[in-house]
This record gives sequence, C-alpha cells and structure tokens, in this order.
Amino acid sequence: MNRSELVRAVAERAGSEEADARRHVDAVVETVMERVSAGERVIVTGFGTFERMSRQARSARNPRTGMPVEVPAAEVPRFRSGQTFRKRVAQGLPATAVAAAAAPEAAVSVVLESAPAKKPKSAKVAKVAKDGGKSAKKVKKDAEPKKASKKAKAHKVESPSKKRPGKAKARAKAGK
Repeated sequence: MNRSELVRAVAERAGSEEADARRHVDAVVETVMERVSAGERVIVTGFGTFERMSRQARSARNPRTGMPVEVPAAEVPRFRSGQTFRKRVAQGLPATAVAAAAAPEAAVSVVLESAPAKKPKSAKVAKVAKDGGKSAKKVKKDAEPKKASKKAKAHKVESPSKKRPGKAKARAKAGK
C-alpha cells in the first residue's frame, strides 16, 4: 500500500472526502517526523513507538570490493511495533476479528498433543541401533557422505572443469 492508497482507505473508513483524509494523513506523518527529529519519543498506543536513536561510528566492508569502509556516527529513526500491532500481524486477522478473539465468550480452548517420536533418519541407522553397533562398519561404508559445513564450503577451492570450452571450436577449425 502506498501513500495515496492509504489516504483512500482512511477516507473510506472515516466516511470523508479524499482531500480531507490526505490533509489528516499528511499532518500525522509530518508531526511524527518533526517530533522524532527534535529528539522526542512518539508513542501511539497499540500501534508502536517512533524514536530517535544514536548509531556509533563503525567500520564495515563494501560488498562489491570487499574493502573496509568507515561509517560515521549518525542519528537514525527507529520504530518498535506495539503489542496490539504484533498480535494482529501474527494472527493475520482484520481488526474486528482480533477484537472478537479477545472477547471472553469467543475464547477457544486449545489441546496440545505431545510430539510424535522421531523416526531414524534411515534404515541403516536403525539397523545399527538394533544390533548394538556390531555392524557399524558396514553401515558407515554404505552411509551417504556427510555434507560439508558452511565454513568448509567457504574455503573450498573449485577444481577446473573437465570440459574444455574451446575444444569444439578447435575441432571445427581442424575440420573434424
């Protein structure tokens, strides 16, 4: 939703003209920006808190070049969502449904079941468990190789490809 869609939605909900809704939305946004830039905290109960935050100077890396870059200290805006807002987003319900869900007569009881027992990853692992590890060597040989860790993948050097990209061209030139 962009700003003009927000204005239209506010006008619809308030039952007013779009021009009036635009003035009101603009006034709210401007007031929040003015107060936060002045260092005040703006709290809209249920929606969230807008505030100014100081960020210290730090060193970072340019993602393109990998070279270190010094980032200066800055004052930045910060928004923390309110509890009502978080609950509504988590439930994915419109405002009327959230209010109805909070009412005592609309309470729903939830029964929690215990998690099912974990199954072994493969039949080979189960075989080891059944015979007490006597055939562990056989299972180990047949088992799939372990996946490389993220660290190992990052340091892995790729071997050159077995295919030669220019081989087909050379054959064509030679007339083969």
